[in-house]
Amino acid sequence: MRRVVVSELLTLDGVMEAPGGEFHPDGKGGWTMQFFDEEAGTFKFDELFAADALLLGRVTYEHFAAAWPSMTDEAGFADRMNSLPTFVASTTL
Repeated sequence: MRRVVVSELLTLDGVMEAPGGEFHPDGKGGWTMQFFDEEAGTFKFDELFAADALLLGRVTYEHFAAAWPSMTDEAGFADRMNSLPTFVASTTL
């Protein structure tokens, strides 16, 4: 049996919507951007490289599918995102 590890960005007062700029209605960046630093980047990098697959909801998948295939970086984050098996939890997709 495999483990499912959940990674969420959640404020102490319960805000969970639109954490990143690409999902934010005003396009200026979501609430997490002011807290993203080198430590957070290292955490997300390590988290991604420890994963065997991605399990996404439909909306997140649609945003990722539109953005990630064209992204590149020297560290290999984009290649890892694009190469992992991706499963989508949806009743409509």
